[in-house]
Amino acid sequence: MGTPYDIPLGSGEGTYDFRMLPTDEFEAGGSSVTVAEAASGRALLVSYTWTHADDGPQEGTLVLGVPDEDGTVTAAWVDSWHQRDVVLLTGLGSGSGATVGYEYAPGWTWEISVQVHEGALQVVMRNGVPAGEDGPATLYDVLRGRWS
Repeated sequence: MGTPYDIPLGSGEGTYDFRMLPTDEFEAGGSSVTVAEAASGRALLVSYTWTHADDGPQEGTLVLGVPDEDGTVTAAWVDSWHQRDVVLLTGLGSGSGATVGYEYAPGWTWEISVQVHEGALQVVMRNGVPAGEDGPATLYDVLRGRWS
């Protein structure tokens, strides 16, 4: 059975790529994911694991709501390494997935994109850096997860 995002339910294994800064090389590793419906189909629960090179095994959970009539969607997210407090995110969703985010400091943003591509669930987390002394504003991939 599918979900409002055509994301398959169940557990899977996969990989992740992680980097801290946009100039860093990606580090890769193994990962797992469990996807379940919550609240009678009103939300999707995505729980994942990954391993930080220095800090060891990590896990996170995204509770992704169903888009309303204009595509607006809300979510809650927590990650044992990236975001230790539960935060609320907003964004847009469609039948193929959603992108949600929040501003964690003035001008600094975090974005999470959840999609299915070629039958595999993909989650991409991006950091938005404001323009400053180090250069122009940028939005770059921090973590890319893929599971089937």
